[in-house]
Amino acid sequence: MKKILVLASTATLLFATSCKKNETVVTTDGSDTVSVVKTTETTTLTTDEAKAKVDKAQADLDAAIKNGDKKAEEAARKALADANVAWEKTKNAVNNAAQDVKEGVDNTVDKAKVATQNAKQDMKETAQDTKEAINKAGKDAKDATKKATEDTKEAYNNTLDKLKAK
Repeated sequence: MKKILVLASTATLLFATSCKKNETVVTTDGSDTVSVVKTTETTTLTTDEAKAKVDKAQADLDAAIKNGDKKAEEAARKALADANVAWEKTKNAVNNAAQDVKEGVDNTVDKAKVATQNAKQDMKETAQDTKEAINKAGKDAKDATKKATEDTKEAYNNTLDKLKAK
């Protein structure tokens, strides 16, 4: 059950973080209108991949600083910032998925406990009903036997009385 929940939450996480974002930008120059559709695709990173991108961006930044290239340094700083944001988002997504799985497992355990308690209560009630039915059947059998004995005794006495009368 835990494996199913983990797989389901992982699939949901992958689906939720792998998406396309379409953005339409409309610009107007006098009488001409230009419409541009910008598509941004986000891919899912594992925490290891995100950390590797941060490390690579840091190495690129260090190399740009060492070489003294200001444009490369600025681009590397931006790449490092983007990589850090992606890494934080990935860590948060993994933590959220783990929390969702834990909550799902806890809910399942709680529901199983309630179902077990309900089953125990139902079995107790059924056992009590069965016990009552057996006791009633025993009492009915005892009463029937007592009545049959009395009827037999009465019939015997009647027969004796008839024989005495002759």
